[in-house]
Amino acid sequence: MPHRFRAARALLVAAILAALPGTTAAQSGGTIEGQVELSPRAARRVASSYPGAAGGTHVVGSVPAVAFLVGRIAGTPPASPQRPRLSQQDTSFHPALLVVPTGARVEFPNGDPFFHNVFSYSPVKRFDLGRYPRGESRTVTFDRPGVAKVYCEIHQWMRAAVVVVENPYHALVGADGRFRIAGVPAGRYRLTVWDVDRGERTVDVVVPASGTARVRLRL
Repeated sequence: MPHRFRAARALLVAAILAALPGTTAAQSGGTIEGQVELSPRAARRVASSYPGAAGGTHVVGSVPAVAFLVGRIAGTPPASPQRPRLSQQDTSFHPALLVVPTGARVEFPNGDPFFHNVFSYSPVKRFDLGRYPRGESRTVTFDRPGVAKVYCEIHQWMRAAVVVVENPYHALVGADGRFRIAGVPAGRYRLTVWDVDRGERTVDVVVPASGTARVRLRL
């Protein structure tokens, strides 16, 4: 086959691949696969301090662990949910962990037939939204990267976290301690794994242009 025909066919194949659904730049690059050894933690229970506020004792809400790359990565602005929100429903936060880009405005709607008071004392973002009833919402802008732990002053077993990131590379850690972050540009990064009860750990990871970088750590 003449060289010009081989070159034309190669260009045609490349164009077809680029047009296929799901074939994006985000899917190129390397992958980070991690295994986190999570130290055992017994479930904690707390009693309600307010009469009528779903009395009795309650198991403190669980929050998934999360792995994310630290800092800005050129050419990869972090993706944001269309309307990031942390709802209060059935005396729980939904979702228990929300990942948003720096500068995101997060809504905190109350879907329960009683008052909630959402607050955070985390250095990343300190706020107290006061008490508000069902059908009302409050909004907080998260303008610094990091993790903000979120609580309800009325229902002490309610808790969640807002993870504020500067790039789109993050993943929840499964119950088996595994996580996978795909489509990462080649380079050296700082990877943080955070858990609400076990704290966090940050390690260096080198991601190849293609292939997999494997990480093992303990929390």
